Amino acid sequence: MDSTKKVLLVHGFGGAPEIFKTLKNLLKDFGCEVVAPDFPDNMSSEEFYASLDKYRDYISSDTSVIAHSIGSGMFLKYLAVKGLKVRCFISLAGHFGTNENNLSEAELTYVREAIAESFCLFSNNDQVASYKDLQDFPKRIKGNGILVENIGHMDEITELPGVAELAAGQTTFELSCGCIVVDGDKILLEREISRHGDRFWSFPKGHIEPGETEEQTALRETKEEVGLDVEIIDKNPIDNNYFLHDGKILKRVAHFLARPTGSRELKLQAEEVEQARFMSLAEARELADFEYTKITIDEVKERLGI
Repeated sequence: MDSTKKVLLVHGFGGAPEIFKTLKNLLKDFGCEVVAPDFPDNMSSEEFYASLDKYRDYISSDTSVIAHSIGSGMFLKYLAVKGLKVRCFISLAGHFGTNENNLSEAELTYVREAIAESFCLFSNNDQVASYKDLQDFPKRIKGNGILVENIGHMDEITELPGVAELAAGQTTFELSCGCIVVDGDKILLEREISRHGDRFWSFPKGHIEPGETEEQTALRETKEEVGLDVEIIDKNPIDNNYFLHDGKILKRVAHFLARPTGSRELKLQAEEVEQARFMSLAEARELADFEYTKITIDEVKERLGI
């Protein structure tokens, strides 16, 4: 990601969230010029557009935008209506809200192409927007969804590691790939042993090696960790994204849906996998230690129609 020197902060109804104060200071430390318009409370689209028009010359293909709540959807609508582009779009608890702020398919197509990179942070205990709407937001704009657990609507928190780094182009990206192995109505879950000795239920995955494609890494890691030969049945991966090392690294895990091509006998990589077995999706969701694993299982269920 290229570094950015211009950042626009866009809030929704009720004024700017507390986190904007922290972000301003962090972004200035990165050498960024920060603009934060003060939008009217409970503003109509016309008022919102009129406020943004004052900063129209600031919005360009080398600008990063951090938008909160319904301000995220309203800004994307503005982007499409005005035919503008931005380098990076980051939404915090972003959603579209009312039909007035929803984007048509043509407008969605436009913003997907007008934004070089988009990242959508959402929480599992948001008190304003529904969990489904928050999860659908990045899917609709083809952005990178990032689950940050138990931080509500992000309107009262004062720290959110990783956001300023993303906006300023200072983030290091890390990639792992793996397979979600399904056999009929069963799914494979493994009890992974972390490098720190922690145990948690997950899917086979590992770091990509030089010269490998994402699919090749996924197949290799599945063979190494659980001993299965599999074939990928959906080339569109299910991604999980989360921050590491106080937001300095954004980890992407790309999991491909796959099915066994031979024996179902599991041969575990003892130093990394404590146990593994095929189980129902309901049991897998119950066992899953992390919320993003549960979201992945829900996506598998949706894709397979089971």
